[in-house]
Amino acid sequence: MTTTLLSNSQQVALQQALFKSKLLNSANLKSDNPPSLEHKAYSDIAVMLYRFNLQKIKWPSFLKAAISAANNVCQWLANELVRCQQSYKAQSDEAVSVEQSAFFCGVFSEELAYIQGLLEIET
Repeated sequence: MTTTLLSNSQQVALQQALFKSKLLNSANLKSDNPPSLEHKAYSDIAVMLYRFNLQKIKWPSFLKAAISAANNVCQWLANELVRCQQSYKAQSDEAVSVEQSAFFCGVFSEELAYIQGLLEIET
């Protein structure tokens, strides 16, 4: 496994989200402190984004689900997701979704790298 900047709690939240989405067979990392609601929301969104990058979900579906996950937990992220959703509705073309996807891949780069590394070990 590669080095990560994620805390133990963030790693646990990601493993739980991967297990819940059936991308991981078992979540084996333990933590004395359970993941915060914010870590869980970030992890759920990161897994959704990972699945989107695998072409398993559509951009409008990703935005709707991500807004739901971030709402009342991480306001700045929820606001950014709503802004992206409005932008996509105003001009729903491939360029907009690619630009927004690149933005979120940047925001979640550490989580996506951790997911990729974890799933490579599992296979």
